[in-house]
Amino acid sequence: MTPTPQTSQDSRSVRTVRGAELRTGMTIQAITELSYEWATLDERRLKFLQNYFSGSQAVVTVEGGTKTIPIDELKAADHLQGIADVPATLKIARVVDGLGQFMEKHGLQEFKVLDPAGPAPERQAPPAAQKPAPTTPPSAAEEEGMVPGSEAAKRRSMHKVEEVWHFLDTIEEANADRDQSSSYVEDMLDQGRQGRFSSQGVEAAVGEILEKGSSPAMKAIAGLKGSDQTYAHCTDMSVILEECYTQMLVRQSKQVSDANRRFVLIAGFMHDIGKSEVPKDVLESTVRFAPDSREMQIMRSHTTYGARILAEMGMNSISINVAHYHHVKRDSTLFTSYPAVPYEQVLPITRLASVVDVYQALIGRRKYKKNWVPGKAVEYVRKLRGTEFDDRLLDSFVETMGVYPVGSLVRLSTNELAFVLSIGPKDHTDRPVVAVVENAGGEMLTHHTLLDLMVDTDIQVAEVVDHYEHYNKSEDQAFHIFQSIRISR
Repeated sequence: MTPTPQTSQDSRSVRTVRGAELRTGMTIQAITELSYEWATLDERRLKFLQNYFSGSQAVVTVEGGTKTIPIDELKAADHLQGIADVPATLKIARVVDGLGQFMEKHGLQEFKVLDPAGPAPERQAPPAAQKPAPTTPPSAAEEEGMVPGSEAAKRRSMHKVEEVWHFLDTIEEANADRDQSSSYVEDMLDQGRQGRFSSQGVEAAVGEILEKGSSPAMKAIAGLKGSDQTYAHCTDMSVILEECYTQMLVRQSKQVSDANRRFVLIAGFMHDIGKSEVPKDVLESTVRFAPDSREMQIMRSHTTYGARILAEMGMNSISINVAHYHHVKRDSTLFTSYPAVPYEQVLPITRLASVVDVYQALIGRRKYKKNWVPGKAVEYVRKLRGTEFDDRLLDSFVETMGVYPVGSLVRLSTNELAFVLSIGPKDHTDRPVVAVVENAGGEMLTHHTLLDLMVDTDIQVAEVVDHYEHYNKSEDQAFHIFQSIRISR
């Protein structure tokens, strides 16, 4: 469909607004952002679109990108990205009082509109407020092109110090929350074995994580302590997926609400619910199964079981997609790719979950293999580009995790050992913020120096150190050292 030319528009009259910003007199031309529930269409949402947006164009995800088709040609299970070319003659295109609330209620979040009145005038700040404070953090654009040692890097460092202080304060409680969340997952699977499926415990865990903002600390703990094969795996996968997905949205200048975070966390926690159908002796086995073994076939069936269970529980289609397809790879001939479905059926969030799932399996503790440390695991998954993963989402994962994820033990060019507390900016992820815990002579320190390698440009990371091997008096020795880091304030 060719849109009707808007000859009287100027560049100020067409703009993008959120639902709460819709006001009388505007005309909706397109829907540019929808909530997660719209990603895979069902019959109810198809009917909604046909009732309100007939004559518009649907932007749908296909292999290799997107395409535009008429709304009336949409089918159930299509992956909707947005709505384009909304005819001005449609009743819903003309904004009236209450339309913004109606749109938000139905998950329609961002709109391209024609606004004859133009943008609302900006409120003028008093002269003193127009001067940026000395500690104003760099803008996103400035950080993207940041140069080590620059004034922008120094301003960023001042704010990173404050973030690090807060982060260290959350470690102890986050560790307890991680243990509690893992027990909720175990209880969910045990109840499932008795035919009583419930998300109540998981939803309680998600509420705690959101209220405390503990995802970053739990993500670091996952790399320091490893996890069991199923219960802590679901917890760790969930918080890492939430961090990666929300950071991806932030980089796209999209707003992220607690509802968004809750949605992703629950999908992560429940992605392996199908393992409730796997006998415990198989699930908790201490041996690696042969590829053609009966036990391996049972394990591989957990994705199909999971999709069925979540559907019966009435869970949303995106959580079902994550559970069903988080082992599907770009190259479907790989043994590790299952079930056998076209890659275009795998939603973007599921493709990201696939990366996170492999990363977490590498850093996780298994009886039949050694834990990988986070830096080595990131290096490994980067090498799978073009075969196992969606390249764009793999790049986004690496950008969020950093070359040296938070919690990594690294040796500096000074021969000191340090733990990573914050990753570097986009173009300099090899220049993190670190706390020195061991001097060049191998002596443990009780007072720790904080170094921002974006500012201390004469120091570099020389190598990633295996914290399990270096601190080997107990499985959790490295975590306890990390937990005891003290930075002067």
